[in-house]
Amino acid sequence: MSREELAARQAALLAALVADGPAPAGIDPARVALEADALRAKRRRALARLLPVEVHERLGAELGPRLDAWIAAHPRRTGTSMRDDAADFTVTLRAEGLVPRRSLRELVRAMRHRWH
Repeated sequence: MSREELAARQAALLAALVADGPAPAGIDPARVALEADALRAKRRRALARLLPVEVHERLGAELGPRLDAWIAAHPRRTGTSMRDDAADFTVTLRAEGLVPRRSLRELVRAMRHRWH
């Protein structure tokens, strides 16, 4: 197998794991789905820990389902951190009017508090 073929297979597997792509040929789709679910759950837990307290207070039990929907619609981008994800999710909630707007400085301060 050439390097290019290997790279293409790796890219297809990655897409299946994090972007709901189809399982590559020769790889068990059920196993890929199981691993993809585990990765989404890990991302959801990490995001929940990083979100400002106000997000938890406002959304309550709705937080998990909202995170799941957001994660499905926003695959991780290369070079972004979980903190970037948490900030992007919070911006989305603010745009939907679910969380009040804050200054950027207040948002960063609140998120830093959650990170330490």
